Amino acid sequence: MFAIKDELLRPPFYAGNEFADLSKHDGGLLHAVGASNYQVMRANRSHPQLSDGLGNTYNHAPMLTFWRGMFYLQYLSNPKDEHTGFGLSFITRSKDGMNWEDVRPSFPAIEVPAGTYECADGQVVEVAQGTPAFMHQRMGFYHTKDDRLIVSGFYGHAPHHNICPWRNYGMGRVVREVFEDGSMGPVYFIRYLDYSGWAEEKLPFPYYKRAEDKSFIAACDELLADRFVTEQWTEEHGPADKTIGLKIKKEDQDGGTAPNTPFESASSFCWYHIDENTVVALWKQGKVGISFDGGTNWDIRYEPTFVTSGAKAWGQKTEDGRFAIAYVNSLASEHRYPLVAVTSDDGIRFNDMACVFGELPPRRYEGIYKDFGPQYIRGISPGHLEYPPGALWLCHSINKEDIGVSRIPLPIRREVKEHINDSFEADDGYIKDWNIYSTKWAPVSLFQKDETACIKLSDRDPCDYARAMRIFPKTSRLSLELEAALGGDYEEDLEIELTDSAGTPACRVFLGGGKLKARFGSEVYDLFDGIKAGVWYKLKIELDCTANVYSVLLDGRLPSRNQRRPVHKTHDVERLIVRTKAGRYLPNFEIYPDTPDLPGTDYPVAQRDYFIKSLTTRPL
Repeated sequence: MFAIKDELLRPPFYAGNEFADLSKHDGGLLHAVGASNYQVMRANRSHPQLSDGLGNTYNHAPMLTFWRGMFYLQYLSNPKDEHTGFGLSFITRSKDGMNWEDVRPSFPAIEVPAGTYECADGQVVEVAQGTPAFMHQRMGFYHTKDDRLIVSGFYGHAPHHNICPWRNYGMGRVVREVFEDGSMGPVYFIRYLDYSGWAEEKLPFPYYKRAEDKSFIAACDELLADRFVTEQWTEEHGPADKTIGLKIKKEDQDGGTAPNTPFESASSFCWYHIDENTVVALWKQGKVGISFDGGTNWDIRYEPTFVTSGAKAWGQKTEDGRFAIAYVNSLASEHRYPLVAVTSDDGIRFNDMACVFGELPPRRYEGIYKDFGPQYIRGISPGHLEYPPGALWLCHSINKEDIGVSRIPLPIRREVKEHINDSFEADDGYIKDWNIYSTKWAPVSLFQKDETACIKLSDRDPCDYARAMRIFPKTSRLSLELEAALGGDYEEDLEIELTDSAGTPACRVFLGGGKLKARFGSEVYDLFDGIKAGVWYKLKIELDCTANVYSVLLDGRLPSRNQRRPVHKTHDVERLIVRTKAGRYLPNFEIYPDTPDLPGTDYPVAQRDYFIKSLTTRPL
């Protein structure tokens, strides 16, 4: 018999010693190789036809699944602030996770039926005529065993923005079926909060037991019988609902239980199975749990090694047989960045923190509770019958106004061991091994130019940028060759940067405005004139970190003064970063997210296109 390590008899923990430096948007961390981020929806107040048709600027809490070869994503939306106005949920879908259909409401906007309601705590709530219902969700999708897809949401209302629209103010949970052509069936209540004064005759939609489709009723019964699925509802339904969830309280008061978060009130439940009987649970605020009997008894505690706060965490077993937990590595709930992933062989001891989303775009719209950063992470919902191969997929909101997804190739790795020789033929559309930051108005994609496959970086965004990053082996004396072209005669530069593993730039080169320029120390020098649109240029950068010099060649030609000082002293470099705008350092962790609207961001500017045909690296 083999001995079981004591650490395997406890909830999961992070055993590493790397943590995010919030003065840097990526935390100064190593990145997950090939992690790519795609924007699903870009909020737009003054031109709603370019976003959701309504102009809502509070968008949050996305849910993700994959069904019959398509991604489906649902998210919450309010006009401006959290818990204010008509709160909707929107749904969209995509074949590849990069290109998404226009969003549309997954459940209709309704008013709460006027009347007097006695809540579970004895409080009497007067609901006035015209009170807008507020859609909320802690669960999005459910896959039935016979391969049906159900989407879910929760109707409540919020008398004030600091009052949650559930529990005493909850109406109940609704469901509808999603069909393969993207259409959806009728809306039904699967659970109404009778203990808060709601009765079937007051509901704006019928109770699911009234459905004519008996197989739909059976599908809902199946959902209700899944106690892990319904455990996600407990925050919205409240402790008075005795019909759902695990309803277990086996907390060890000496085991580090999180303060003020008993099991029944723990927020944003997610779970994964290590084996048939061993189940791990995650909540907000670094709370974790483990059950060895399929979810009957639990060891639940606060785990301080998972440095996180009010944003959701996500854990799952990955296709390669390992485990991953994704969360925001920040103790400040207002500063929810960077998004990281840690990995494990056993599902308990996690290591190798890697940045997944290392950008912090400017927040464009003021709003209540609109925290900075990528947040409220969710992955492909448990119980799916299929999964997109080769990658871990996550969804999140950004600054609580835009919605995005992340694709992390498996196995998750933080370093590249072989020098690179890249061209860009690909069958699946993903740019292999490149870390991509792609938005609706600044997309990064594979493209055919002059009958040659290449990376295309476009930018028509007044405040954000497109970025492509390639990680290569750490090298102190490097030769890098990049073949690039400009799509037009732009004054704005394409920035090309070499950095170390903490993101410190050693070289920075600029292509645009008819010139090739480079930063040496604190100054920018013109190296070559006559740069033209549509011409492929071969750039060669030779860097010696030990001697503190680098040079730039264009099509094999040297400028008049060649070797100059790097931007910063580094021991080595490991990343090429190509951006359509200058890098950003604001906002930072000292700026509270109550910033005003950012003007001039609702309409695109003239588009710029840049192309990369090949990249090679080798040691000098």
